[in-house]
Amino acid sequence: MNVADALRNRLSHASLDGVATMDLAEVHELVRLAQQAPSSFNIQFTRYIAVTDPELKTRLREVSINQAKITGAATVFVLLGDLEAHVPYAERMRGAAAAGHVPQATADYLVNAATQSYSVPARAREESARSVGLSGMALMLAAEERGWASCPMIGFDPNAYRTILGYDERYVALMVVAVGKPGAAAGARKPRLPVEAVLRVNGGGF
Repeated sequence: MNVADALRNRLSHASLDGVATMDLAEVHELVRLAQQAPSSFNIQFTRYIAVTDPELKTRLREVSINQAKITGAATVFVLLGDLEAHVPYAERMRGAAAAGHVPQATADYLVNAATQSYSVPARAREESARSVGLSGMALMLAAEERGWASCPMIGFDPNAYRTILGYDERYVALMVVAVGKPGAAAGARKPRLPVEAVLRVNGGGF
């Protein structure tokens, strides 16, 4: 399946069968592919929690507006934004410079620019949201290619997720992607607006 086919064929599956399971190797591969999504400075703001345990999925469903696809999924991927991702990025770049992989001046410039931008919490959250969105789409396209159904979700209580899954305050849950095998028929693909309604070339018109 090519990218164009994956984009045209992908559906948001509200119903997942609750039977299929996903082995750890497949979880790793889906995340490995999702990680190829771009991020500012290649900081890589997105972190992933893969939930496969049925009891944990049941608890998450209770704080996700009781959406059945949480317990129907083979794996529930919780995508977190790391609001302090620029800190280890600085360490990585300094290490890269010390190893001779990048000039010291370049490393210093990138570290200073990233630190100035993302030491501001609002900017860090904004970029985390962009990065998680890109990673989430990459994850769904990878799942589609590999024969899985998926559905992105924002209907959940992020504070309750933090309590249940136990991650630090520096991380914020921004998207959930339920991945499994289709349950009930997904129905027809919802129509998109025509290109003429959403595109202007060289500015103006909206």
